[in-house]
Amino acid sequence: MTHVCSAALVRVPFLINRHKCRGTKFAVQFDIRTSQSPINDISIIIKIFAPPYPAPKMLFSYAEKNTPFVLSPESLDWYLGKGWYRMGANVFTTHFLFFQKQAFSAIWIRIDLKDFKFSKRQRKLMRRNAKLFDLASGPRVIDRERNELYRRYAADFDGRLSPTISDSLEDYEGAQSVFNTWETTVREKVSGQLVGVSYFDLGDEAAASILGVYDPKLKSFSLGYYTMLLEIAFCLERGMRFYYPGYVVPGYQRFDYKLRLGASEYYDVRTSSWLPYDQEDIEKNGPTEIQRTMLAKLANGVLQQSGKTNPVLTYPLFEAGLYDIWSEDYIPYPYFYPLGADSAGNMLIVCFDPKDREFLVLECLHMVEAQLMFNTSYLSNFDQGNFFSELLAIRNILFRSSSLEVIINTCISSTNE
Repeated sequence: MTHVCSAALVRVPFLINRHKCRGTKFAVQFDIRTSQSPINDISIIIKIFAPPYPAPKMLFSYAEKNTPFVLSPESLDWYLGKGWYRMGANVFTTHFLFFQKQAFSAIWIRIDLKDFKFSKRQRKLMRRNAKLFDLASGPRVIDRERNELYRRYAADFDGRLSPTISDSLEDYEGAQSVFNTWETTVREKVSGQLVGVSYFDLGDEAAASILGVYDPKLKSFSLGYYTMLLEIAFCLERGMRFYYPGYVVPGYQRFDYKLRLGASEYYDVRTSSWLPYDQEDIEKNGPTEIQRTMLAKLANGVLQQSGKTNPVLTYPLFEAGLYDIWSEDYIPYPYFYPLGADSAGNMLIVCFDPKDREFLVLECLHMVEAQLMFNTSYLSNFDQGNFFSELLAIRNILFRSSSLEVIINTCISSTNE
């Protein structure tokens, strides 16, 4: 199997050519991204900035998305190994989620198959189901039979799903997908009826579970969980090293079934490495959890020392960079502490960066694109409470410090000026 260099993504910015357009100067940035796999997968991004020009990229990207034109097995391994995942025809990563009007951490997990063994309970489930169902694996198929099963599954699903399997995978008849997608199928032995199907992408040494559906009338057979076990068995037979089931969400148990698959590792954004899954540490130091904790300490510290403070605001537009290719400088954090405005009317805020573990005082521009990227009904959810739903872009990092005491004094001084 081919080893892929860990520095597999190279960004070459050609910065910045400016030209006049009807008397207005625009900044144009060309960004070439190439992965150092044997076929050098390439994507090109062109960004155009109108004045005032956003600051050069200075912060870690907590949410990113690429649309690869080609994707080698080794490149998929690389993306998965950096905490990225498939979303339709794209590969993306995020470390924050927002639903139920609150932010959560997205904790990417994987299972190292080197010494993996099915548990006694898993073997029992697999033996029981094998007596009742016929199983098969092969290259993915999307047809009427599978979409009918998907329709029944979606009707019982508590949440939003794409209308069809093709829409979910963005994999349409006549179009060439860059992903090597396979499936496992589960059929009743007597009738031959399809009652479960799952889709997973194969890399060189890794596989990612993408979509699983089953007949809701057969929930007692744990077919969703069962097809994931079948995917793992398939990977073991092929000698693959890693299995990626997606993310789990601390404080939201809906995805916890993935942790029952086996001993997991999680992608630690602090060290950019995979560590043994540690629930206690994640609940304390997860990327969203640590922001809430440190900004609450900041607000309380300012109150204790000055007698007044501001509420920490929830910022639901932190993923704007996923939807707008023209700028990477939107505020990437779901929480901030507001300081007010400077003499030029720019908003001043304090964020806590969960990777570098430091406070940042940011000068921000109000952007007008919020209505273009987020519909009005969505934004109206945040008219009340401690939400801030105006789109912000970073103009400058004014100050940064890992010291809580220093940043408390900075906030008090700023308020008194």
